[in-house]
Amino acid sequence: MTTNNVVQECTPCIEEDEIDLRELWETIKKGKKTILLIMTVVIALTFIYVLKLPNSYKSEAILIPTAQEGGASLGGLGGLAAMAGVSLGGGSMTPDIAFNSLLNNYGFMKEFVEKNHIYDYYTRENYDEDYVFALGFRGLYELFKSTPDEEVDKEKAVFDLIKKLQKSFSIAADKKSGLITISYTDYDRMYAPKMVNMFLKDASQYLVENGLKNIDNRLNYFEKEMARVEAFELRKNLSQMISQILQEKVMMKSKQYYQCDLLTAPEAPYIKDKTKPKRGLILVVAFITSMILGIFLVFFLEFLRNNKEEKDNIERNV
Repeated sequence: MTTNNVVQECTPCIEEDEIDLRELWETIKKGKKTILLIMTVVIALTFIYVLKLPNSYKSEAILIPTAQEGGASLGGLGGLAAMAGVSLGGGSMTPDIAFNSLLNNYGFMKEFVEKNHIYDYYTRENYDEDYVFALGFRGLYELFKSTPDEEVDKEKAVFDLIKKLQKSFSIAADKKSGLITISYTDYDRMYAPKMVNMFLKDASQYLVENGLKNIDNRLNYFEKEMARVEAFELRKNLSQMISQILQEKVMMKSKQYYQCDLLTAPEAPYIKDKTKPKRGLILVVAFITSMILGIFLVFFLEFLRNNKEEKDNIERNV
């Protein structure tokens, strides 16, 4: 096959591709009104949606974990205490793990909600009076706002509220620095820091009380051992252990937060320092999506139109 023949064979393919591209462009031009209509409707609905959304704010506290010194070797005392069913400590549970455990514990969270009247706060008449909206306009929010049911299953409502709180809280420890961040996200920027403080206070109180109970159990165990043993060396070791446990008890009582010192306290975020919604990004996504949807609809309508014309031509010829 000669070069001229190859060129002649490829030329129709290129021309056909160019014709197809031109036809596609002509189809888009012919349906531009439809595309613009769809884009206008979608962007308008999206704009209404983002305007009715209140700003969401996050407040956080940063804690410094207290370095725990390793206890002296217990020797045979550790095994003896374990056989007696007494915990001698030395676990590897860090404060962030402890706080997360309580956050995911339904019993603790239910007591936390009831103790701090959180359910009453979120169900009061003007619970949303401090919400902040784009352009300071809350008319759309009020328009679409749902009215609360008069008959409410409080137990289910509290359960739903706890699930919401668990999603709104975040507890994480930095692997490099070890700093623990406890944050809470809410539409009410003034209430977010209060939630962090209340959770820190109640969780620390619970963990400290539980820790003190374990310490008292250990002290009782060693005091009983001291009373019955006569060997001087063993009594000396027991005395050292009792002294160490008492130091641990004093240290635990001296901390405001469980095994932590406060680095930065939670504060109400600046009114423009919102976490979401990202209205600009939502509108950009709506613009691109509506344009693609409009073009697809134009091509689909053109496809249906061509099929109808082909069927009509076949029927005429028959």
